Order: sequence, then C-alpha cells, then structure tokens
Amino acid sequence: MRTASNTTNHHTNLWIGLVLVLLTQCSVAAGPPGLSSGHARPLRMSPAQVESMVAVRKGPEIDARAASLVDRQSNKVLWSKRANVVLPMASTTKLMTVLVALETLSPAQIVTVPEAALIGNASMGLKAGDQVSVESLVYGALLPSGNDAAMTLALTAAGSKGAFVQRMNQRAIDWGMAETHFENPHGLDEPGHVSSARDLISLAQHALANPLASAVVGTSSTTVEGYFLTNTNQLLLDYDGAYGVKTGTTDAAGQVLIAAASRPNGDALSVVLDSPDRFTETPLLLDHYFDYHEWVDLRLESNALNRMTGPDGSIYVLRTPERPLFLPKWQVSQLRPLRIISFDAAAQPAGLYQVWLGEEKLVETPILFEKQSREPATEGA
Repeated sequence: MRTASNTTNHHTNLWIGLVLVLLTQCSVAAGPPGLSSGHARPLRMSPAQVESMVAVRKGPEIDARAASLVDRQSNKVLWSKRANVVLPMASTTKLMTVLVALETLSPAQIVTVPEAALIGNASMGLKAGDQVSVESLVYGALLPSGNDAAMTLALTAAGSKGAFVQRMNQRAIDWGMAETHFENPHGLDEPGHVSSARDLISLAQHALANPLASAVVGTSSTTVEGYFLTNTNQLLLDYDGAYGVKTGTTDAAGQVLIAAASRPNGDALSVVLDSPDRFTETPLLLDHYFDYHEWVDLRLESNALNRMTGPDGSIYVLRTPERPLFLPKWQVSQLRPLRIISFDAAAQPAGLYQVWLGEEKLVETPILFEKQSREPATEGA
C-alpha cells in the first residue's frame, strides 16, 4: 500500500522531473531569436542581424519632403518617402534637356548662342553670338547648371522653347514619368513645372545610360573651349564612390539632388526633393544602401563539396550559371542551399539547385554536371 509519505515523494519527483524537462527545453531554445510561420527551418538570428533587419525596414531619417533610394542595377526601391508626390524639381530638368537635345544634335556640332538663351543667374558664361560645340554646351548645362547652355541647346534643337518643351513632355510620357510635366528647358520656377522622386529616378537612369551625359555628370570640374566649369554636385569630391548625377535649387523647389554612387558591393541611386541640406541627407540615403545591402552570387561554389561520384564511378563537378541577387545583408547568412540530384537507369545525372530563405525559394536553376576523367588507381602492396 502506498503511504502518504510515498505519495508526497512521488509528486515531488514528478515536479522535479517536469522542471528538469523545462530547463532542458529552455537551454536548447536559448540563443538567437527565431522567425517562423510554421516552416520546419525557422530563421535563427543574432542580435546584430535583428538590429540590421530593423534598420533596413526603418530606413534613414530624412527631412526632405520627398525622397527615394534604389539599387541602380535592378531598379529595386529600397526606401522611399512620398516618392509619387508632385513637386518642383528645379535644374534636374536639364538632364531631360540634354537627352532630348542629343536626339537631334551631334556633340561635335558648332552652334551660335542666341540672345534669347541668356536667361537667369546660373550660367556657363556664354555671350550672344558665341560659337560653341554641343558637347561643351552639355558640360555647361550639367556642371554649373547653366541656363544659357540649356536654352542654347533647346533653341538650336527645336527652333523655339515651346517646340522643345513639347518634345521633353513627350519623352516623359514615353518613359512612364507620370508625375512629370515640363514648362521650360532650364528648371526655373513656373506653375506646372513639376516632377516626383520616382520620376527623377527614371530620368537619372536614362541619363546615366547615355555615354556623354554619364561622363559629364561624373566630372567635378573641367575647361571646355576656354570656359572653366565646376560641378555643383559636391558629393563627387566628398562621398566615396559618387559619380553623378544633378543638383537643382530654386525658391519653390528648395534643395534637390539626384545622386549616384558605386562600390564593389553595389550601385546606388537616390533623390531628395526640398531637402533642408541635400549634401547631408543624401549621404544618409547612400550609406543606408551600402551599410545594409549587397549583391551576392548564389551559384554553386567551386569546391570539394560540389564534386560527386555517380553510381558507375564517374566523377562530376557540379556547376550552376552565375546568379547574382541583391539582398539585405542580414539575410545572406540565413540562406539555405539545397541540391536535388538523381541518376537515371543509364547512370546519367540530373539535378536542381535551390536557395531558400526560410519558407521563400529565392533561386531554382538546373545543375550542370561536368564529367571529369576518372582518377587513376593507386598502386599498392
């Protein structure tokens, strides 16, 4: 018969056992927090990775009225603020002016500066009647943001301001710049002369794809045909990897800057509109790109783990095509590669290579099997 004392001891032992089980489970579960929605392989994240993930989602603290940050290669938007809001864009206008003018004019073409081109304060120093090349005018429009250069290009290319502006607006339509409308080729304030952060990213992509425009916006200073020109984009000198693209400033627009910077781990493009300090806020955007994102190549690595022997003794090196992917840095260590390999009755291999992030399949590509000559047998005793 079980006594009261035995019963008490039995209950005590049960409680001790339960506590030990709970402590064991807690010790196993201790460590980085996990993210899962029922997947068998939850993401296990270190505190630094959690901090990085939160920073990616939060984005930089920017006081500009509108802003956008994209990866230039993929055009993926990484962070934005009121990116579709219509605002004045000032002299970033001149990117479109140059692109439209170069559709008609040859860079080597010599043109005469008309009196009507001398407008506004920003100038490359032209005088009516000057003979100057189109290429020099492109430098004059994009470096010191010369209104005289922009107007000379427009009037020469189309014959009148109105005809040229019509071409500018048609290009905006062609390029899907839905929030953009031009009233002039120079960017001085006029009712209805507006764009958006999203559209200016698109405009910059087109400008950087043009060989002459791309070379010009990356030039900090130069002398062309006797005109010494300095770029208004001071990031070219102050920010590591900066190579463009255009400033703009008017009373209505405030400080505007489209900027591009490239480093080994990526290529960033950003816009701020009506910023209190474009040369302080733009580096915050670009830093957010380089600090928290990177391009990684997810192909199978060439190492011993990716060699295998088939059922007939054949040796294969497993390869996949180059597969670059742009990711937040915190995700890179969470990637899980998976090889699915089979052999048919004739011992011919087939396979798929997958890369997973938690429950999301990021990559799926066929595996290429490179057959190697069999290793020679070793003579022994």
